[in-house]
Amino acid sequence: MLPPKNRLQTKEIKKILNIGKKHKGEYGMFVVVKEDERTNQFAFVVSKKIGNAVQRHRMTRLLREITRKDEEEGIKGVYVAFKYCDDYEKLNNEVKEQLKEASRDT
Repeated sequence: MLPPKNRLQTKEIKKILNIGKKHKGEYGMFVVVKEDERTNQFAFVVSKKIGNAVQRHRMTRLLREITRKDEEEGIKGVYVAFKYCDDYEKLNNEVKEQLKEASRDT
C-alpha cells in the first residue's frame, strides 16, 4: 500500500483526469500533472473489465511498486488500466516511459 502522503484524494483524482496530460501505452494511460511539491502522489484505476479480482489486485500491486521506486519529484498522476499485464518488466518499462514523457512535456 502506498503511504498516505503518496496517495491522491478523490477530488484531486477528478481534477487531474480533467486537466492532466494524457500519455497512452499498451496496458494503460497515465494522466499526469507536474507540481512544485517534493513528493509524488498517485492513484490507480483498474476496472472490472481487466479480469477477476486476483488479476486486478496483482496489477495494482505491480503499479504501486513501480511508482514507489520512481525518482521523479513533484508528479501527481492517475494510471487508468486498459489491459491486464502481470509481467513486471513490461509494465515497468511502459510506466517509466510514460513518466519520462510527462516530465518532458511539463
